[in-house]
Amino acid sequence: MVDLLVFEESLPRLTDALAHDDSLRVICWHADGRCSLGGRTVKPDAIKPEVGWISFDILAHGEMKHYVEMLLQFDTLRWVQTGHAGLDNPLYSALAERGVRLSKSYAQSIAIAEYTLAHALHYFQDIEFRLSAQREVEWKSRRFRELFGSCWLIIGFGHIGRRVAQRARAFNAHITTLRRSSASDPAADKVIGRGELSTALAKSDVVVLACPENADTTGLVDTTFIAAMKKGSLLINVARGGLIDDSALITGLEQDRPQFAVLDAFSVEPLPVEHPYWTHPKVFITAHMSNRGSGTSDRGTEQFLDNLRRYLKDGTLDDEVDPQSLIAAT
Repeated sequence: MVDLLVFEESLPRLTDALAHDDSLRVICWHADGRCSLGGRTVKPDAIKPEVGWISFDILAHGEMKHYVEMLLQFDTLRWVQTGHAGLDNPLYSALAERGVRLSKSYAQSIAIAEYTLAHALHYFQDIEFRLSAQREVEWKSRRFRELFGSCWLIIGFGHIGRRVAQRARAFNAHITTLRRSSASDPAADKVIGRGELSTALAKSDVVVLACPENADTTGLVDTTFIAAMKKGSLLINVARGGLIDDSALITGLEQDRPQFAVLDAFSVEPLPVEHPYWTHPKVFITAHMSNRGSGTSDRGTEQFLDNLRRYLKDGTLDDEVDPQSLIAAT
């Protein structure tokens, strides 16, 4: 029998699906540090968690650190499914160093892709002009840019980057992606390497950051990157704040390279109230919320249950992360 340790807020999501599975013993982990089985508190030495789930409920309640610290107490732990798409949190390295298998999430990719397209349309169609005209009770009109035929550069082509590409292609956008693998992808018109980045930036109307933060990408958007961008372009960051040199971006905005930036992630979160992004006329900021779609949690549950079935059947996992990449990054 396999022991599964589940956060109390997430337990109802699994009740029906696992009700008749005799191969599992589902143990409830409470935010106060207790564990219970069938509603009765149990001592840690009475359980042997083999599987853990860092659900969206855990992340939303800010309980990831406490939950992982609990998991790390057990030598029986073998696999953890997380709701994160990027595993740059040091807690994941701690799990990897213990030999625990880790699988990441695709659940937020749909929400993030819709967020990205929404803000691209907002910028291209100049929605702010329309709202301003209505507020001022003014009958004003002007041309807007079309996404049709626009050139997109998507940096990072995992689940998020690929779903952004699929949606942008519905507008007949041309998609270029910068990714580690040089293999072609049906969702992209062109795949480039780092050596072709400057050339691609000069042609791109929209640049989307959708890659992990690591030794190769930290500070990627620097003065050289900014200087290579097309004048009048749009930068959207749905990845990590550490990818951007804030000073370089602010300087670039003064020269319309890019002309506008949509930022959902920052080096320091919450973003300090004194940060110039808050009042910058060419910056739209959101509180790291691009993943918070109405279907994200349910998709996360579906992914976990699917991976759990795989694990119990033959030990295979979907979206498993190479532990050495996490350890090396640390």
